[in-house]
Amino acid sequence: MKKTLIAGFVMIFVMLGCQPQAQNAGTVTILHTNDMHTQYIPMTANWMDRDPKPLIGGMVALDFHIQVLRQKYSPVLLLDAGDYMTGTPLSKIEVEGAQGGGFVKMMNLMDYDAVTLGNHEFDEGTDNLQALIDLFEADVLSANVNLNGQSLAPLAGKVYKRGDLSVGVVGVLLSDLADVVNAKNLQGVEVLNPAKQVQDWVNKVDDETDLVVVLTHQGVDQDRELARQLTDVDVIIGGHSHTRLTRAETVNGILLVQAGSKTSNLGRLTLSVAGDSIASYDYELIDTWVADVVKPNMELQLMVDRYEDMIAADYGRIIGTLLTDWQRNSRGESNLGNFVSDVMRSTTGTDFAIINSGGLRKNLAAGPIRKLDIAEILPFSNTLVTFACTGEQLLDLIQHNAAAALDGEHGVLQVSGLHYIFRQGRDGEAEIVSARVNGEPVDAKATYTGTTVDFVMGRAERYLGFVPQDRVVDTGLLIADEVIATIEARGEISSDEEGRMKRE
Repeated sequence: MKKTLIAGFVMIFVMLGCQPQAQNAGTVTILHTNDMHTQYIPMTANWMDRDPKPLIGGMVALDFHIQVLRQKYSPVLLLDAGDYMTGTPLSKIEVEGAQGGGFVKMMNLMDYDAVTLGNHEFDEGTDNLQALIDLFEADVLSANVNLNGQSLAPLAGKVYKRGDLSVGVVGVLLSDLADVVNAKNLQGVEVLNPAKQVQDWVNKVDDETDLVVVLTHQGVDQDRELARQLTDVDVIIGGHSHTRLTRAETVNGILLVQAGSKTSNLGRLTLSVAGDSIASYDYELIDTWVADVVKPNMELQLMVDRYEDMIAADYGRIIGTLLTDWQRNSRGESNLGNFVSDVMRSTTGTDFAIINSGGLRKNLAAGPIRKLDIAEILPFSNTLVTFACTGEQLLDLIQHNAAAALDGEHGVLQVSGLHYIFRQGRDGEAEIVSARVNGEPVDAKATYTGTTVDFVMGRAERYLGFVPQDRVVDTGLLIADEVIATIEARGEISSDEEGRMKRE
């Protein structure tokens, strides 16, 4: 009888041990940002229909709104979905061995709990990225990126205790990283399947969590697709597409949110949790108006002021005068693209030059041109690469670029030295009506020289339609430096559209 009772107790303990942990109930607020792009100072809200236009964003204003919400809601998790790098000269300033380290130190002052990696964190190479990771006081989470066979991030995910709730957070980066990062900065980098890596991590922690959050950097469309593939996930907090989701979306029972870009918005998601699921939620996208700031964090303000003075001393100087507004256009010719590609061709002395429209990051109104403006138009450390090609290959390039203007798969290349006319054929494909280089018809049997940037050369098949093999030389010349030197030499700059790529 005694042995039977002992065996019964053992069976009960075994059965209890196999049961999942008790499900907790409670409330947690998640504050989230994404795509801040080192926007440490406020911007003018040019979209507002009033004068003077108000200021929005910057780290001091963002921090103030975060602190207000921390006082109103408790407990709180503060998360960022990547791309804190590249956008202002702050990302070029080295702090404690890391370019962009100053912005990370600002995030540390704001007490972020966790961040994930974005594609722009790779813009200065993996050594710099690892230095940034070392500077973070927040947890850096990424489940699907390896470097030389080892996880690049210190953690795939982590479970945070907030009140009575256990909140699992896992990070993930876009699978097509190689399409948006310079190839030279991805040596040894491997991106694993996002859905599989997330689900594997979720399966490990599901029994010990009341809420599971996926922190992604891949864009809202891919977030929707990811949500359809996942189970036991409650929330996806996204980045990359700069989407201002003013209301949370629901896909496959998973909430999707994203908070714009450049510190101009802060997302707040308050969740009531019961029975291992979300019982109710409240979401808002908050504009970080500078005028709302009552009492700034003075330590943060002093840090911002110090970097602003440092940058102004170099980048604030006027290098020339712009007589016509510079406007970008990813679907056709732009006067900004004409100027930049002309500088490229003039610098290297080639027959033609091409640059991806996505490499030009802002418009500029007529008036004084500061060095800072060029740093913001051309924020990447792209170098000029020269190459040779046959006339037949050049015609293929033109055909490929005309097709890009029609199908919108990616932005067109801005061109210098080329003029062509195209139309859409009956089959929907692009047809080249005429093509000239330096004013003469392209000779399919001739050899021509071209200039592009290393980013495009690293994805030549996608952007050019072929991979140059002849006389490929990376000059090491930074495109931004050459543009600045040209403006300083000329003084006044006037740019026009010239019909370089015309559609019939």
